Amino acid sequence: RVLLVSALYPLAKSKHSQKDYAEWLQRLLGTITTDVYFFAPPSLESIVLDTTQPKLQPQFFKLNTEYETAFTVPPLQGLEKVYDGMHQKDREKLRHSPELYAVWNAKPFFLNTAVQEMRQRGKEYDYAFWIDAGSFREEHAFSGWPDATRVEEVFEQSGKGHDTIFFPIWDPPGFRFRTWQEGMGPVDDEVSEGSFFGGPPQAIRWYTSTFYEYHDHYLSLGHFVGKDQTLINALFLLFPRRFVTLWRRDPSSRTKFWPSGKCGGEWYYYEFALAKENERNAMESIWEKKMSWFWRVLRGWVPGGTAKCPLPPGLAMESVLAETFGERW
Repeated sequence: RVLLVSALYPLAKSKHSQKDYAEWLQRLLGTITTDVYFFAPPSLESIVLDTTQPKLQPQFFKLNTEYETAFTVPPLQGLEKVYDGMHQKDREKLRHSPELYAVWNAKPFFLNTAVQEMRQRGKEYDYAFWIDAGSFREEHAFSGWPDATRVEEVFEQSGKGHDTIFFPIWDPPGFRFRTWQEGMGPVDDEVSEGSFFGGPPQAIRWYTSTFYEYHDHYLSLGHFVGKDQTLINALFLLFPRRFVTLWRRDPSSRTKFWPSGKCGGEWYYYEFALAKENERNAMESIWEKKMSWFWRVLRGWVPGGTAKCPLPPGLAMESVLAETFGERW
C-alpha cells in the first residue's frame, strides 16, 4: 500500500508558467491511480478537483486546503521576514524567491501530516512518498505508480531494512566534502533530488523531525537554508545509515543508457525505475518514438544498443559515501 503526497502553491515569481503546472498536474492527478493526498490553497480547490475527473483517477484522493501559503504551515510560521533576509545569501537569488524556499521546506511537513491524518482515519500505508506536482513533465505510461513491488525491491536491495528514507541522487557529494563537519552548514552541491522522497511511516516521522531540527539550527547560525536540497545533503552526511537511494548516473551503468534519449531524461529516471514491468516497456516505446531516425538506426548496429533500459539497484547511502570518500571516512 503506497500513498503519494503532493502540493501546489502559486508563486508570484516562478520559473514556470501556470499553463506548465496545469499540464503537469494533469499528468499526475489525471493518470496516476495510486492513492493521493494533495495540499493546495483554497483558491486552487476547483482547479485541482477538476484535474482528478478524467477516466483514470486516484483510487483515493484527499484535498487539504487548510494552508493559505507554505508560510502558514507550523514549522515555517512567522519566518517571512527571516526568509526575505536570507534571500540575499542565495547564489541563485535571481531565479528563486522566499516563498519558493517555503514551498520547498514545507515538503516534509506535508508528507508527515498526510500520513498521520490517514492513520488516524484508519487507513495505514506501508510506504508514503512526496512527489512534486510538476514531476511528470512529458507523456508517460505510468498509472499504478510507484509499483509497491519495485519499491520493496529497492529497499531490500539496499540492505538497510525499513527504517530508512529513500531519495534519488544526481551524484554523490564532491570529494571536497570529505572533511565536512556539522557546523559548516548545508552542503551546497548537486546531490539529492528533492522532487521525490519517502519511505515507511516511522522513517518519515524521524526524517520530518530531523529536517526541521537542523533547519532551525542552521537558520539560527545564519546559514542559508532556503534550498531544501542543501539541507538534505547535510543529513546524508550526518545520518548516512538512515537513507537509501537510486543513482542513475552511476559510472558502472552509464554506458547502458546509450544512445542519448534511449531511456529518457536523467533527473526523473526514478519514475521509470519504480514502475512495474509492463509500464516500463510501454515507456521505452514512447522514448523510442521520440528518438531521431539516425539514433534508432544506429542503436541497431551497436552491441547492446537495443537492450532494455537498466534498473539501477537500491543502494545504501552509507556505501555510496564510503565509495566516494574512502572506506575510512
